[in-house]
Formats: sequence, structure tokens, C-alpha cells
Amino acid sequence: MQVSVETLNDLERRVTVQVPAERVAKEIQDRLLSLSRRVKVDGFRPGKVPMKMVKRLYGDQVRYEAVTELMESSLHEALIQQQLNPLGGPRIEPRNLQEGQDLEYSATFEVMPEFQPTGFDTITVERPVAEVADQDVDDMIQNLRRQRGSWNVVERPAGEGDRVRIDFTGRIDGEEFPGGKAENTEVVLGQGTMLKDFETPLHGLSAGAETEFDLTFPADYGSAEIAGKTARFHVRLHAVEELTLPEVDDEFAAAFDVQEGGIAALRQSLRENMERELRDGIKNQVKRQVMQGLLKANAVPLPRVLVEAEIENLARQLRLPMDKDDERSRQLKTQLFDAEARRRVALGLIISRIATTQQIQIGEQQVHDYLQSVAATYQDPGEVVHWYEKNPQAMEGVRALVLEDQIVDWLLQQAQVTETPSTFAAVMAPPKPAVADAESESATGEQESSA
Repeated sequence: MQVSVETLNDLERRVTVQVPAERVAKEIQDRLLSLSRRVKVDGFRPGKVPMKMVKRLYGDQVRYEAVTELMESSLHEALIQQQLNPLGGPRIEPRNLQEGQDLEYSATFEVMPEFQPTGFDTITVERPVAEVADQDVDDMIQNLRRQRGSWNVVERPAGEGDRVRIDFTGRIDGEEFPGGKAENTEVVLGQGTMLKDFETPLHGLSAGAETEFDLTFPADYGSAEIAGKTARFHVRLHAVEELTLPEVDDEFAAAFDVQEGGIAALRQSLRENMERELRDGIKNQVKRQVMQGLLKANAVPLPRVLVEAEIENLARQLRLPMDKDDERSRQLKTQLFDAEARRRVALGLIISRIATTQQIQIGEQQVHDYLQSVAATYQDPGEVVHWYEKNPQAMEGVRALVLEDQIVDWLLQQAQVTETPSTFAAVMAPPKPAVADAESESATGEQESSA
């Protein structure tokens, strides 16, 4: 058997296999002999059907099965011989299937990229240093009061913090536009759910009032069709509502399952939860910076087959009703998830290689401790642990997270880490998109295989 390998690009290989005609003929003959012993043909006893008749009746089918089996087995041999490990199913292209001649075909596929992670000492991390202050607990209690507050109609002009019920219609160049019209919609002034230039004209209006104003959408507005354009809005205000907050007393504490100790016990419970959230928030901020640094320092060629699989995974997680074989669905999924999929695949490859080269391993005790820490945030920790232990796939996810944490700890020993004073609110604020993310995603994306 002859085997040749072509390198089409960094990740794509084409293996050409030539199987001798003698091996093909023997495989076909063996199958015909086996078939002749059990085939049933009218007028002949089992096992006594002439080979010539067996060939005439079943020759094409037997040859097809033999060639298919030979392709599978010979490709397996060729991959072992050449020490190649395809990602995904190879694309098979027959080249010569003529009877009496050598069987020849090619298999094209992607392989894992060969690279050595580097630049660990160039990773810069700002580790926030913060604690849960009394004011943070006060703010949390105030948030809980708002959650349990009640909205009551008031006969006065609307102000900051009030909820208004409105109809509005927006027009650009005299024409209505998608999303520019609503009826009986509720807006809490100052909450930021609407553009500030939309909310400001509503201040001072009372029930029954109407107003018109111009609003220019930001250039980076989410809808490209109206970004940067000026709309004329007509608004009618139906009602102004004021939020009435509950008293902070034992009854309020009992609403949060604090049966003894009143507000003092509630504050202690909140502080403990907030301290755990703060630790997790600091850990996540540090981890996010480490990952950004890894991506920036390592431009990894990305196998397209892995990126496409991750795109499908992200679509499944969001339960998007998309047909895998529909071209429009594929384009939409790529548009929505390609950047995040490339980021995840790149990080997965880098982390896996670091674990291998640095021989970083995890023990079952570490997995157990991590699982216990996760379960502790639920009402029934034992049930949570039991669920994980009965779901192998979920446990693999836990092990992957533990390994990732171990690698982050190792990287922090190589990175440039500085401590920065911060606050609970700052740590818990949603992360802002980093320029480094976009740069690193672009760098990894440019090196994808063209398969």
C-alpha cells in the first residue's frame, strides 16, 4: 500500500492512498466465497450455487461493499503509519475505482495545530482589592426594598425614580420605523432602559399630558438602520406612579427566610453572600484578564471544524430554532457566534497545550471541593452534588473548570500582577468589552484553515 501526504496549509492535510489491485481482488473474492456458502438461489442447494452465477447476481454489490471497507481500513492504516489524527470526518475523493486496477483515493481533513504557548510573562493583571462595607449592605437592603416595593398612582408631575405609562410614536423623515412605536409601555425614569434624551422630556409631565421632541440616535446604536439619524417622537403620558418601599423590620427580614434575629440576622446573611460573590467576582476579573493576555500573546491557527462545532454548541445553549442544513440559518449562526466560538476554541487549545507541557493535573479531592463550593449556594447542596455525580457530562464540565482554575493559578505565577484598590460595586459591575478581546479574536481568526 502506498501513502503520500500533502500539506495544503497550516492545518489541512490531503492523504492519498493506493491499495494494490491484488488486495482489492482478494477482498472481493473472499466476500464472494463467503456469500456463495449461504446465498439461496432457486434450483440450487445452499452452498452449491456456481460462483459464476453468484458474481452475476451480486458482483456489483459485493465490489461496492469491498471497496468501501478497504477505503475505511486502509485509511485507518495510513493515518497510523503517518501519525495523523484527523479532526472531524475526512472528505473522501475516489480517484481510481476501475476493476482490475489499484484502488486509489484521497482523504482531506484538518489536524490539531502544532504550537507552543508563550508570552506568559507579558500577561498583565490588575487584581482588585475590595471588601464588603456597611454601606454595601445598606445598598443591598435598599435594592431588596425596591424589589418588594409597590407602585402607586400619584397626581403630580413625573420625576426621577417615578414609573410612567406612555404611548409613543417615532418618525424619521415622516415615516415610522421598526421599534419606534409602543402603547401602554412602562418606563422608570432614571433606570436607563430608554435613551437619556428620550427620558428627559418626560420629567415634569403629568397624567394626560402630551409632548413632542427630536431625538438623535447615537452613531453606535444597536440598530444600524437608525443609528445616527434624528427621529421626531410624539408621547402621551397616561399615568405617573411612585414606588412605596416596605419598612425594614422583622417582617421584612422574614420575607427572606430569616426567621430569627430580625434585621441583624438578615444583614449578616447578606454580608456572607456578598462576600462570597465578591470573592467570585475578583476571581472572575483576574481570570478574564489572564485569558485576554493569553489570547493576545498567542496567535493560534484555528481548525474550522472545531469553530463550526462550537458555533453549533452556542446555538444549542440559546435554544435557537435553526436548521443545521439551512444556508440562511448557518449564515445567521456564524454572524452571531463566530467571534465567541473562535475565542473559546483558541483558549481551549492554548489551555490544553499548557496543561500538557506543564504537566498540570487535578485530583478528585479538588473536584470534590469545587463541587461542594458550587452546591453550597443552593438550598439543598446534597441534591446538587447527587445530580452532578449522576451526570458524567456535567462532571466532565466541572473537571474542566477545575483544571482551568489550576492553569490560571500557574499563569498568575508567571504574569505581572498588581493590586488595585476597588469597591464591591465596581467588582460586581458587568465587564466592559475589551479592545484586547477584539484584537486577539481577529488574530486567531486570520489563521483559520480555509477548509
